[in-house]
Amino acid sequence: MAQLECQYCKKEFKGRIDKKFCTVFCRNQFNYQRRKTTKDITKEIDSILHRNRILLQTVMGEKRQRMKIARLELDKMGFNFNYITGIYKNSQNKTYHYVYDYAWMEFSTQEILVVRK
Repeated sequence: MAQLECQYCKKEFKGRIDKKFCTVFCRNQFNYQRRKTTKDITKEIDSILHRNRILLQTVMGEKRQRMKIARLELDKMGFNFNYITGIYKNSQNKTYHYVYDYAWMEFSTQEILVVRK
């Protein structure tokens, strides 16, 4: 039996060399905290993605399928260019960044082309 340290409560205990927790309670608490952290991060990212989609939907309106908009205008609205749901390169090697059913492409350094898919 080896002298080990619990990954949750940091108490020393004796057990198999591959054992990580002193009790079932410590193991459950450790895993609960890990899942909670992952869930919180996922929720935050999902919130940013949904906000980006709503901003693109607002800019596009109901009838437009594509339009150009100033990058600065999207920035002012709070659009986060770092969060996307996918990437697509077309035959002309232009990169589209997807946010659910909308896509945007840097048309120039100051203009963004927004497309509804």
